[in-house]
Amino acid sequence: MINVAVLGLGRIGPSHARTVQQNPRASLVAIAEADQAKLERVAGDFPGVRRQRDYRDVLESPDVQAVIIALPHWLHEQAAVDAVQAGKHVLIEKPLANSVEECERIVAAVSSSRIKFMVGHTQHFYPIVAAAKRLLDAGEIGRLIMGIDSWYKPLEPEKRPSWMLDRKLGGGMMLMDGVHMIDRLLWHVGARVMAVKAMNGNPVYPEIPADDTAMAFLQFENGVVATLSRIAYRTGVTQYGADYFGTNGQLKYRLPYGQFGENGLWVGRDESWRPVDVERRNSLADQFDAFLDCVENDTEPPVSVHHGLEVIRVMDAIERSAATGREVVVDR
Repeated sequence: MINVAVLGLGRIGPSHARTVQQNPRASLVAIAEADQAKLERVAGDFPGVRRQRDYRDVLESPDVQAVIIALPHWLHEQAAVDAVQAGKHVLIEKPLANSVEECERIVAAVSSSRIKFMVGHTQHFYPIVAAAKRLLDAGEIGRLIMGIDSWYKPLEPEKRPSWMLDRKLGGGMMLMDGVHMIDRLLWHVGARVMAVKAMNGNPVYPEIPADDTAMAFLQFENGVVATLSRIAYRTGVTQYGADYFGTNGQLKYRLPYGQFGENGLWVGRDESWRPVDVERRNSLADQFDAFLDCVENDTEPPVSVHHGLEVIRVMDAIERSAATGREVVVDR
């Protein structure tokens, strides 16, 4: 039984807490949230669980063995380093942090420790996305040539906390959704991005100091090319998924956003699409089980801190290319 604390009770924190609570291999012993009203409102769902305002008080508790960091993006670096230095195993919500420099400091802390550190790129545990990865790796569509990853959805700024609408605090759709897309592409293609040419800005909501729209052309070291196409619109039609093209066919998947959008995985040949059956699973529960596995068995996490850094390296290249109008070679 691993004692776990959840740090941050915003959009996803309570879901993580319920996931821990429902897992027979773990015990939820503490939750932390700086907002007193939010803490009291959520705490009712977790009777008997210790409540604290300052996450650092949780890290000082000897009965806490692991933490799930679900704090606002601008707090990720400090909380991650604090948790590692306190000797706690860490599952941190994506993105790893706001910048390459912040991520590198987290990597340095993890590298000098013996704790297990996993980045919550939950897409690795989405059944459809994981099934697509298996098909691509098995050569179902031959040698991969190119991919198109897209996500179009409403921004709905009135439903978001203010920090999500300020890039300086880790807001904007590149850090919210773009990192999901970069993560999927890196995982599916199985190679690093070598160079990027991109547009990234806020043409839909120019009054908000954070990006809402991006398109990027990515060149991978194994010769595969891909586009990332994302917009958070005022009004439109949701689309969320990817298309891949190989030497012997096509593959596409679509994921719903809320109640909208298609849902499925298909292989395309001879001018027709063949649906692929995919088992429904709880992605957060599967992700947490994978985290517990690496803690219990002393194995490497399936989504490493180095992968989290690589995602932000590509994001940084997209932002720099958009700012300069030039192709950017991804730094190493």
